[in-house]
Amino acid sequence: MDLWGDPTDPWSWLAKRRLEEAVARSSRPADVTVVHHTLPRAPLSAEELQRASVTARPDGLDITLAEPSRGDTRAASRLVALAHSLGGPPLQAALLERLFAAVFTEGADIASNPVLQRLAAEAGLDERRVGAVLASEELSDEVDADVALAAELGIEAPPFAVVGGRVGLGGVASVEDYLGRIESALETA
Repeated sequence: MDLWGDPTDPWSWLAKRRLEEAVARSSRPADVTVVHHTLPRAPLSAEELQRASVTARPDGLDITLAEPSRGDTRAASRLVALAHSLGGPPLQAALLERLFAAVFTEGADIASNPVLQRLAAEAGLDERRVGAVLASEELSDEVDADVALAAELGIEAPPFAVVGGRVGLGGVASVEDYLGRIESALETA
C-alpha cells in the first residue's frame, strides 16, 4: 500500500491513522505494508483547519493549531524518505506521527532544521544521518520521484491511498473503506 501525504496537512494525518487502523483490523496485518510518499499541499485556510480539527477528534487526533502552517516541507519530506531507507515503513510511520503531532498539537515549525533535527531524533532516527541530510540536498531525488509518480497516477492532492498497486482512494476514507480495499487486495495477492 502507498499513501501520499504532506506533514502539514491534517487530512493526511487522519488518513494515516485510519489506514493504520484498517491494516490492524485486516485478516492478515503482517502481510500489509504502508509506504508513505510525499505530495505537497497548498496551506489550508483557518476554516479548513477548524473543519479538520472537528472531523479528526473522534479518531483521537487533537488538532489545536489555529493557523495553518505555511513553511516549506521539503526538508521534512527528505527526512521521511531517510526514515524509510534507515528503518523501512515502521520508522517512516513513527517519524510522520512525530511530525504531525509537532505541527498540529505543538505548533512546531517543521521548516526549521533545528526543529526537524530534534523531532527526527525523538522518532528514532540517527542524529548524524539527519544532520547530514539537512545540511545537503540528499534525498531530493526521492521526494521529486514521489511527486512525479503522483502526477503519473493522476493524484492531484493528498491524502491519496493506493491499495494493491491499482485501487486509489482520494481524500480521507473511513476505516471500513480502507479495510474493504485491503481485504480485496489480500484476496488477489
